[in-house]
Amino acid sequence: MSEPGTVTIKVPPWVREEIVVKDVEKLLEEKYGIVSAESLRKRFNIKTLREDINVDEHKVLALRESEKKRLQSL
Repeated sequence: MSEPGTVTIKVPPWVREEIVVKDVEKLLEEKYGIVSAESLRKRFNIKTLREDINVDEHKVLALRESEKKRLQSL
């Protein structure tokens, strides 16, 4: 997968930059399904992040295997 490109937009002084950023994020979400982590945090009212989330690797692998079997049976 290639790296995302960069687009530069010149905003006239009478346009609030925050509104343009919000509109571009909305366009990306609606048209292309791209959602920023910040948007998700706002949507789900997440105020703090946890770095130390414990994951049971055996359960994850078991779920992957069962999903593979389920998909193969379709």
